[in-house]
Amino acid sequence: MSDKKPNTNRGKTTAKNTSKKPASGKVTKPLRPASAAKSGQTDSKSSDTRKAKLFGRLKKNEDQGAYTSVKNRKKMVFNRATGASSRGGFEYDKNRFRTVWGMALVVLALLIGRAYYIQVANAQFYQDKGNELITSVRTQKSYRGMITDRNNLPLAVSAPLATVSFSPHDYSREYYELKRIKITNPNSPQLQARMQKRLDNMDLTRLAAAANIPVSELKKVTAVDDSIDVTDEAAVKAALPSGAGSHYLPLLNKVTPEIAQGVSSLDFPGVYEKNFFQRYYPQPQPNSQLLGFMGQNANDPEGGYEGRAGIERQFEEDLAGDDGKVLVLKDAKQNSLKEIKQVEPEIPGKDVALTIDSRLQYLLYKELEKVGRLQQARWSTGMVVDVQTGEVLALSTWPSFNSNNLNEMTGENQRNRALLDVFEPGSVMKPFTVAAALDSGKYTSTTLIDTNPGSIRVRGYTIRDHNNLGTINLATLLQKSSNVASTKIALSLPADAITNMQKQFGFGSKTPLKFPAEGSGLVVTPEEKETSRRATISYGYGMEATVAQVAQAYSALAAGGVMHPLTLVKSDKVQPSKRIMAHEQAMSIVQMLESVTEPGGTAKAAAIDGYRVAGKTGTSRRINPAGGYYTDQYRNVFAGMAPASNPRLVGVILVEDPRGLHYAGLTAAPVFHNVMKEALRLYNVPLDKPLKTEAQ
Repeated sequence: MSDKKPNTNRGKTTAKNTSKKPASGKVTKPLRPASAAKSGQTDSKSSDTRKAKLFGRLKKNEDQGAYTSVKNRKKMVFNRATGASSRGGFEYDKNRFRTVWGMALVVLALLIGRAYYIQVANAQFYQDKGNELITSVRTQKSYRGMITDRNNLPLAVSAPLATVSFSPHDYSREYYELKRIKITNPNSPQLQARMQKRLDNMDLTRLAAAANIPVSELKKVTAVDDSIDVTDEAAVKAALPSGAGSHYLPLLNKVTPEIAQGVSSLDFPGVYEKNFFQRYYPQPQPNSQLLGFMGQNANDPEGGYEGRAGIERQFEEDLAGDDGKVLVLKDAKQNSLKEIKQVEPEIPGKDVALTIDSRLQYLLYKELEKVGRLQQARWSTGMVVDVQTGEVLALSTWPSFNSNNLNEMTGENQRNRALLDVFEPGSVMKPFTVAAALDSGKYTSTTLIDTNPGSIRVRGYTIRDHNNLGTINLATLLQKSSNVASTKIALSLPADAITNMQKQFGFGSKTPLKFPAEGSGLVVTPEEKETSRRATISYGYGMEATVAQVAQAYSALAAGGVMHPLTLVKSDKVQPSKRIMAHEQAMSIVQMLESVTEPGGTAKAAAIDGYRVAGKTGTSRRINPAGGYYTDQYRNVFAGMAPASNPRLVGVILVEDPRGLHYAGLTAAPVFHNVMKEALRLYNVPLDKPLKTEAQ
């Protein structure tokens, strides 16, 4: 290949290059002609020729964009697409600069947007997620309020208790982990010393001594193996305790916090303490049906308890208060390290003060238990009411159960019979028949009623008295409990006269006590033509009532015809009372009832020395579910008040199906006597009758 002639248009001349390259492409130096070596002129000409060729080649390469230096070769690479124009390289770099910065700005905007989304727009969500890893909100149980009697003596209290448990699995895992850290850090003597100190504190002898259990038992459940390779994760996992009891071994169950502190203060790995409140009833049997009991709340994730019956249920909201919430710092094992702050304050429950007198309550229960066992009765119940205020001073039922041990509770002994069970009250309703007679204006206390021949025929049914009483007045009607006289009064009055009076005294509707599942009873107004129903209602059949309703009605009579609503809870608010009959009429009925406890009456056993006592017995047959009434099963009721001159207390006693004696004057009346006698003494009620002497 030979060199071309330089471009003559640029005013430069070059000599023709006669040198040639070998076939191999290797450049060889041409031989200098001999004639040139001999002539200096020739050398000078030859030198000029070579210079011309060199500058011509450089100029040609420059025009073609071929640079031979390193710097120019780099420019050649980047400016290859622009040809010979130097302006083209700058435009390309400018576009590339804009593209790179545009992409950078887009990425920066995305990062800023993401940071805004995380730290501003959705900051709370991610903060909560982070807090979940190191903190948790624990419920702080509120203190349940006490239930006290009228004298502030506790009937139900919440005692703080604690349960301390041990996790063999957590203990062994911690033990192996400390050994691993110690072995894998031979060049850190301080770290090894700390690990060894913690291992020494894990001596099971310390825990066994504090919990008072054999150390051999703890060693058995932890099953620590010092021969395994603690750096082998699989071997450690296989050596950890598993199965039943591997995560929970009770050390102390339901002990006082002071006792639990002796174990929990060891700061022993795997030892956990749970604090809670245990409901305790100092006087369980007399109050079990009244106070009720506590049961586990299925809606509480932490297994809290709530009132399930009685006062505990009725005043659950007031007694329970509001649980607090505490933010605690936790470790990797979910153990609480310390409390950080109070999220929600704990609001203790309010105390509930009852009108019950625990002294009288205990006495009533013991008398009910006594008559129940002696008469082999199904059950017995009763209550005592303050006439002047309507406050219930005692309310109990036998048989009962220990409310501190619910294993003794059954469907039968947990019922508050005085408030829940309805029954046909029988002859205790006759005073209200007399009240209807007096209210009608057709009868007075001296009106005579002919009961001959001791029976009466009504719609194919025969109604009888125990004896032929002949012609009697209203007082004798009550004293001798005449069914015939009651029937004649009912049939002489409008069809709704008796039931209207019963309803005025609170029968047929629930009492103001608002006790859970309280019975309302039943009073049905008969039609004019339903003479048999009109007759039976007059002496307490064909209707239903509760012991509480009977006590409320007799309290209204004793208060001179004023209805004071019954109450179980002491309150500063005075419940409104209402008059339901004239004072003179009510007190005349009380005087008539006084003859019932005097000689010749049906309840002489209810009389109390030094006090005038008024009352009424009721002996009725129990209903046979198959139809009709049992001929050998009875219900005995006595309702009375004392002192009759100015009644202060009313008591009602019911004995269900006594198997010994069948008449209320022999079963229920003696219970009234024993209870009322002590009640009058406790409340310092003045005597209204001379005391009997030995001569009398």
